[in-house]
Amino acid sequence: MVNYRKKLGERDESMKAKKNKRQRSEQMQQVSAGLRDVLGMTQWRKEHPHATWAEIEAAVDEQINQLRAQLLQELVQMGETEERPRCTTCGEPLWARGKQTRYIQTTGGEAVKLTRTYGTCLWGRLFSP
Repeated sequence: MVNYRKKLGERDESMKAKKNKRQRSEQMQQVSAGLRDVLGMTQWRKEHPHATWAEIEAAVDEQINQLRAQLLQELVQMGETEERPRCTTCGEPLWARGKQTRYIQTTGGEAVKLTRTYGTCLWGRLFSP
């Protein structure tokens, strides 16, 4: 009987811990509300008052995937510097040989367009064996 009560007590504590993890902080609730508005989900929900869980989840995923792609694209392009990169062999600045565009698919299925300038080392070409 004592072991049974002990197990019930442990189970209750475990359930309380899980409930606390699910509770959101006030800051997270504000972020969530902001994202709903930014992603258009507040309006979407008004237009789909009888949507099922799966439909709501699919709509959220679609919007989050688009946001993810946009954020990735911006962050990658932020990392590009104005200073010309240098050759890893001789250390001289690389000369631009044009821009190339490529598309990368995110894990969310969205395509991200990246346009970058590619360079070549003139000294490496002149003095290579």
